[in-house]
Amino acid sequence: MAPYLILFGRGVPTYGLLALLGAGAAWVYFHRRLRARGENPGRAEQAFLWGALGAVAGGKVLYLLPRLPQLMADLPLLAQDPAAFAARYLTGGFVFYGGLLGALGAVWGFCRRRKAPFGPLARDLVPAIPLFHAFGRVGCFLAGCCYGIPAPAGGWGVAFPHSQGVPLVPVQLYEAAGCLVLFLLLDCLARRGRRGEELLAVYLALYGALRFFLEFLRGDGARGFWGPLSTSQWVAVVTVAGALLWMGRQTRRRGP
Repeated sequence: MAPYLILFGRGVPTYGLLALLGAGAAWVYFHRRLRARGENPGRAEQAFLWGALGAVAGGKVLYLLPRLPQLMADLPLLAQDPAAFAARYLTGGFVFYGGLLGALGAVWGFCRRRKAPFGPLARDLVPAIPLFHAFGRVGCFLAGCCYGIPAPAGGWGVAFPHSQGVPLVPVQLYEAAGCLVLFLLLDCLARRGRRGEELLAVYLALYGALRFFLEFLRGDGARGFWGPLSTSQWVAVVTVAGALLWMGRQTRRRGP
């Protein structure tokens, strides 16, 4: 693995670099789609910034939620050793689903505040989400985080530094490939004139199903569990159900 790359004589975290590249690729796609439709790029830049801030906040909140009892117990550390508290809870550690919901909520709030329709903006924004995510999961693979369970005999596995020579399922690359397929599908639907709300429902349903099953291949315990399922699996259940209910309601409204 390559958790760090040497650039200009300094070690640069690979995950952070891939995340930046993914954000850049998502922005380029988003901006080009807006220009193709004659939209105002200035407003889009503001919406993108709101989404980025919402993603950071949401990703951190969902990461901390399963750790809330320990965080409350460690609150005295905030006064005794703020640097240690920040290193333990505030640096690193983000959950994608929290970031996704935070970003969507922030963009929706931006549209409400500016009295702008959410649908047209979402039509260009939604395909950019799995494009960004694909880069991020490759970054996870290179950093050695979000790793899989031990690979079955004869199956494809990758030995990470922390796995002590045991090949693990490269679940990060499976998810990256799935996100890339989702990006291509959503881009195709967007070019065919599907509404932003429809694209969002398709994305939430398909990514939720993908994430739910891939979680069974995850071997790290950092994502938190609530009963038999991980935090992300519970969120996937809710988002898939919500997306399917919305699509069913839209189908009934259109009629036969």
